[in-house]
Amino acid sequence: MGALSLLSGGSSPLELFAHSGRWVTDPDIVQGYCHDALGLQGGFEAVFRPENTADIQEFLRMYSDKGMSVTCQGLRSSLTGASMAPGGVALSLERFNRILDIDRRRRRALVEPGVVLAEFKSAAAAEGLFYPPDPTSAAECTLGGNVATNASGSRSLKYGATIEWVRALQVVDGSGHLLTARSAEGGKICAGYGAFYNPAHLFVGSEGTLGVVTRIEVALTELPRAFMLVLVFFPDMTRALDFVIDAREDPACDPRSLEFLDEGCLQIIRGRAEGLNIPSSAQTLVYFEQEYAADEGYEPRLDAWSRLVERHTPLVEETRVAWTDAQKEHVMKLRHFVPESMNALSIQAIRTGGCKISTDWAVPYRRLPELFAYFEEIRGRLGSMPVVRFAHIGEGHPHFNFIARDPAEKRAAEEVDWLMARKAVALGGTITGEHGVGKMKREHLALQYPPGVIAAMKALKRSFDPKGILAPGNIFMADEAA
Repeated sequence: MGALSLLSGGSSPLELFAHSGRWVTDPDIVQGYCHDALGLQGGFEAVFRPENTADIQEFLRMYSDKGMSVTCQGLRSSLTGASMAPGGVALSLERFNRILDIDRRRRRALVEPGVVLAEFKSAAAAEGLFYPPDPTSAAECTLGGNVATNASGSRSLKYGATIEWVRALQVVDGSGHLLTARSAEGGKICAGYGAFYNPAHLFVGSEGTLGVVTRIEVALTELPRAFMLVLVFFPDMTRALDFVIDAREDPACDPRSLEFLDEGCLQIIRGRAEGLNIPSSAQTLVYFEQEYAADEGYEPRLDAWSRLVERHTPLVEETRVAWTDAQKEHVMKLRHFVPESMNALSIQAIRTGGCKISTDWAVPYRRLPELFAYFEEIRGRLGSMPVVRFAHIGEGHPHFNFIARDPAEKRAAEEVDWLMARKAVALGGTITGEHGVGKMKREHLALQYPPGVIAAMKALKRSFDPKGILAPGNIFMADEAA
């Protein structure tokens, strides 16, 4: 156990934690916390499973004194290696799984970070309320993980990402101090630096580097009364992208999501389509969700979309509308099966020195044709490795998945990812739209921010985590953040 033995003798609180199953060193159990959705491996020496905030405070005080690393985990659905580390302790928030309150009148909810997102959304819906952020992995991710990465998903096109819905956070910093960060809700504020006007936002997207979130207060909205899900097929990428741009700029169209699957994705889902006819000539699918008011009916919205579809694809007769909950759920399951399949390939590739490289850059939607054209220019560097592309295309946010099967292919895929990230920033976009930096996008951070801004981020980390024990290697190299 190495350094961990320093904390295990005498009357250490860890002995009390061990008796309750909160402190675990059994290698077989610890191993279960040492892999993520991509199959990336950690080397944790122990797992801490706190039951309350006081547990976390006491634990971090001890570990801060010893300078030992602690990495927070939810359900380990990260696609950037953020929940893995080569050593130290995994701090699992699996027991922080309560929905503490849903306030119908104020449209607020208070939850713990280990609550599964899909379960929370269902609980809110039962109260006639709606929590819009909807990452594809909603059934396998937690609210705490969503806060850590500023997760979004398809409906952020209309409703925004997690950060737009967070109102307050309770956090234990790297020294074990408890603080509450509550965003200002008045109409005006000029107290200090503008970046700090909403202090809860400092911790959104921080990927566990600033503290351990123990409570989350989020805003809710009224549950939309009705929506239709429409699937449109295209024979080529160019027409699909033109359709997306026109849809964003047509005032008669107001989608809450606008998504995209390429030909590789269609090949993956064909065998599971179950009644959904995917034309053999289709190379791209764009599907969208359109809300409509009960008193308005769906006809005006559907008519506007029909005119747009007719202008952009010869496969207009293949357009399908999902009306029932079962039909909509079927489409969502097909969509989820794509990254699920690619993650399975990643786990296999890791055994031979490869990995799935999951891109996350985003650009202003009007610049999508330029981004896709640039990829075609450099695609040859990937050789024969499998590539699939799916996207929150309405927001200019495509996910390209490269399956690198050995170390050489991994280097090539990382190079293409870096070039594409640089291009995205040059087009006015970002290196990561929702997955976060983690450990796999660190080299890209300098493409996004000038040195002074990165230095300010590191200074903020030192303020909340002076010993540098939290999430070492996330966002910055561990030695850089110290």
